[in-house]
Amino acid sequence: MTSQVDVPQSYPICDLFASIQGEATWAGRAMLFLRFSGCPLSCPWCDEPRHKDPNAVRSLTAHAILAELRQAEPTLSALLLTGGEPLAIPGLAQLVAFLKEQGYWLAMETSGVGGTIPPGLDWITLSPKTPLPESVFARANELKYVVGATPTARQSAEIQQRARSHGTVWVQPQADGTLNAAGQEQINPLALQQCLYHIKQSAGQIRLSLQTHKWVGLP
Repeated sequence: MTSQVDVPQSYPICDLFASIQGEATWAGRAMLFLRFSGCPLSCPWCDEPRHKDPNAVRSLTAHAILAELRQAEPTLSALLLTGGEPLAIPGLAQLVAFLKEQGYWLAMETSGVGGTIPPGLDWITLSPKTPLPESVFARANELKYVVGATPTARQSAEIQQRARSHGTVWVQPQADGTLNAAGQEQINPLALQQCLYHIKQSAGQIRLSLQTHKWVGLP
C-alpha cells in the first residue's frame, strides 16, 4: 500500500515479534509486538531489561518496521506498541498514523510519561508509576498497576480510588527476581497477597493480571 504519511525519521527498536498477549484485558489474543528502546524512568524491578541494552537497539524506518511486521506474521493486524516507553520516542504520532494507514489495530502500553499520547490509537493500557495529569487517565482504556511486596500508601490509595472512578483496573504482582525449575520468573508471594487484598477491598472492581505468556515460554 502506498503511504500518504511522511515519516522521515528512524525509530529505536529493541524487539519486534509475534506472540500472545499474556496480560490484562486482551490476554490470550495473538498480537504483534513492537518494543521501543529507552525509558525516562528507572524502575528497579523492570521486567524488560532489553530496552536498556545499547547493544540490542536497532534504528529502523517506518517502512522497515512494516516489512518486519509482515515478515513476523502477515496474518495479524493487532499490534502493541510498548517499551521502554513509547511516549518518549520522537515522531511517535507519525508512526502511529503510518501504521493505522496500513490497516493495523493499534494498542499501546505506557507509563504516561515522556510525551503526549497521539491520536489514532485503538487501545491504551496505562501503567502509572508516577503522579500523572487527569487528562492521561481519561485517555486510558484500562489501568494496570504493578504492585510490589510493600507498596506505598500513595499507590494503594490511588489503586482504590481509580477502581471507583475509572472502572477498568488491574493489579499485577511483581516478580521476585528468582527463576523456577523451568527458568521462568517467580511471582513475589507478598506482592501477590497485596494484589489480592486490593481485589477484595474493591468488591470486584479490580482484577488480577498475570504474565501468562511467560508461563508457557512465550516472549
